[in-house]
Amino acid sequence: MRFLWLVLLPGLAQAAVPDGRMIALHGNDQGALPCAACHGVNGGGNAAIGAPALAGLPAPVIVAALSRFAHGQGGNAMMQGIAHALSPDEMQAVAAYFSGLKAPGA
Repeated sequence: MRFLWLVLLPGLAQAAVPDGRMIALHGNDQGALPCAACHGVNGGGNAAIGAPALAGLPAPVIVAALSRFAHGQGGNAMMQGIAHALSPDEMQAVAAYFSGLKAPGA
């Protein structure tokens, strides 16, 4: 039994904490596209395509928006699909990542 814990424990610990930066830059394996594709590598947004700046926003604001989008409320079809493909922990991780970035013009 002790051996089983030694084998399983590293995988459980690794799966427990999503990497918000990696998701933002590369998406996830559930179909979420990289946030950076539209919102920029530094979260500065892209006004030409209507992608708002995310850098420096409070994490709860980002999580609330992603949650609404995941339930088909607001955003566009692409954002709704991306948000739906994120787990709640991944939403938190991405939000924490973007909130820790310097806001554009700050």
